[in-house]
Amino acid sequence: MKTSVESLDPVKVKLTVEVEPKRIKQAFDRATRELAKQVHLPGFRPGKAPRRLLEQRLGEGAIAQAAMEESLSDYYGEALQAESLEPIAQPEVDVESFDEDEGARFTAIVEVRPTIEPPDHTGISVTFPDHEVDEDEVDEQLQSLRERFAEVDEVEREARTGDMVTLDLRVEVDGEILEDAAVEDALYEVGSAGVTPKLDDEVVGKEAGDGFTYEDELPEAYPEHGGKPATFHVTIKDVREKTLPDLDDDLATTASAFDTLEELKADIRNSLLARRIQEGQHEIRGQIVEAYLARIDVPVPQSMVEAELEGRMERFEAQAEQYGMSVEDVLSAEGTDRETYEADQRKQAESGVKAQLVLDALAQHLQVGLDPDDLDQEIIRHARSNNMSPEQVAQIIHEQGSLPMLIGDIMRRKAIDAIVAEAKVDGAPSDEQLIELGLKEDPDAGDDTAAEDADGGNAEAAPGLIVPGQDDPDDGGDSELYVPGRD
Repeated sequence: MKTSVESLDPVKVKLTVEVEPKRIKQAFDRATRELAKQVHLPGFRPGKAPRRLLEQRLGEGAIAQAAMEESLSDYYGEALQAESLEPIAQPEVDVESFDEDEGARFTAIVEVRPTIEPPDHTGISVTFPDHEVDEDEVDEQLQSLRERFAEVDEVEREARTGDMVTLDLRVEVDGEILEDAAVEDALYEVGSAGVTPKLDDEVVGKEAGDGFTYEDELPEAYPEHGGKPATFHVTIKDVREKTLPDLDDDLATTASAFDTLEELKADIRNSLLARRIQEGQHEIRGQIVEAYLARIDVPVPQSMVEAELEGRMERFEAQAEQYGMSVEDVLSAEGTDRETYEADQRKQAESGVKAQLVLDALAQHLQVGLDPDDLDQEIIRHARSNNMSPEQVAQIIHEQGSLPMLIGDIMRRKAIDAIVAEAKVDGAPSDEQLIELGLKEDPDAGDDTAAEDADGGNAEAAPGLIVPGQDDPDDGGDSELYVPGRD
């Protein structure tokens, strides 16, 4: 067999294959035997019918077609190996000839990874984002604590902003009551705009036992009826006054494990600071990688872009389905449409594929290795980001055959680590501060407990790893609500 390769562009080649007549005749003979087993001809045992009778029954080209379908993929595989080609998509095959006497000749347009010489990964300079915590932020968290530990007592008076009311609510659209929107004995804070803003205006001044109706639009995100005019039927069951606890040491002992308000404030400040630093680490890591990728232009194979875009759209559709909405409903609520969204996702897919190609090349250049516990740690990362157990993630990886992709993720992460390690970061928190906040191991403490990941614990799902019901990972970890004693 003879092969040759012609480069069409940086990511596409034309592979030409010529196969000698002897091998083509063998392919015809195999095809004839297989067809003879499948066709029943009177007077002949299965598999013994002569070729000329098979051709009369099936048509002159049937054997040639069967021989070509059975053998072409083998010839193509051999040619790829002979030319050391690693295709990234199905080829476009053109069979020029396939004959027992003349042999065969075919061409295949093959998309391949571009050859990349990774740029120098040192010398990148960035500035760490501002991470100082001001007193207003601490006070806001203290106010949230006061709200959580407020006492609520029923009162016999008209409702005011800030009160809690117990109410029944029914929603009517086009003369039909929406059963899934009806609630009874719901505790509602006046002024929270938790249903529609107009409800707060209507509730103020009402007393227990009052009923009223008002017109407003349903929130845009409401399934099926989002944005439609609706009639709201409300009955006030009772009015409750909320009394906030004093901002003193008693609040500290009630709401936390601390004895004094100053200790509580210090813990809140450290918690906010740790979160801000983690967010900054995640942000700065992205900036460094972005600066590195800007050092090189890479031809991006469109098949990889299309595969990435398809995966993104599938995940988006699955998330919309979780909320009982169509993709169009979600996009409409966000003020956009499918065409605009897909165009934006295509750009992101192209950037993602470029990053993957360049980081793969850098990992190979740096001869990045796989440590014994790397796979376990990566599975744990995915388990965290998808709120699953490591065993569940491992099972999904096994079922989907995603292990090579997971290994690729690890290699790229290590390449990023190498870039970040060589970058100059101005204004970054000191090691002493990181250790004090529990964001870095103390080398003198002898503690084997791993510190929180430098990027804030936000692990993107591995390309190809589809976790059922997966939402996109958040960009800041937990809720902004302060939990006493937790960094």
